[in-house]
Amino acid sequence: MSLTRAAVLVRRKQLCSSTTIIQSRFASRDSHTHGEHDAHDSIEAGFSTPFWRNTLLLSLAAVAFYKWAPAPDEDVYLTRWLAHYATPREILAELNEKHLLQSQQVTDYTTLQARGTRPGIIRYRYPQSLEQASPHLQPVGAVPEVGLVVARSD
Repeated sequence: MSLTRAAVLVRRKQLCSSTTIIQSRFASRDSHTHGEHDAHDSIEAGFSTPFWRNTLLLSLAAVAFYKWAPAPDEDVYLTRWLAHYATPREILAELNEKHLLQSQQVTDYTTLQARGTRPGIIRYRYPQSLEQASPHLQPVGAVPEVGLVVARSD
């Protein structure tokens, strides 16, 4: 059985290789008739060719440009149109000055925030020592009057 199978595989391989050659030969085959060599194309003579049409259109465009082009002392239409819709210089100068002042104010606020420090606090090591004594056991005149004392800020 293995011999039969090997013979079939060899036979298929031979058929495939010959078919490929035949197919490639058919694919590259071309008709070489000499009938198309006798064709003669003549160029149409006259003023209706693309060259003369383009020449006429270019001439008309040059005449129209010369007629409607602005004089040397006036601006081009596009420049006048842009100047009409552009923002005047005075308004832009005011906006720039306002923006400068606002930027300076933001810078001042940022600097203030960056340089700011928390107020100094004196912390007692043992705050419970303040609560040890009884207020009733103080001798007369030993405790100063603290009602008029104002806290000082550093």
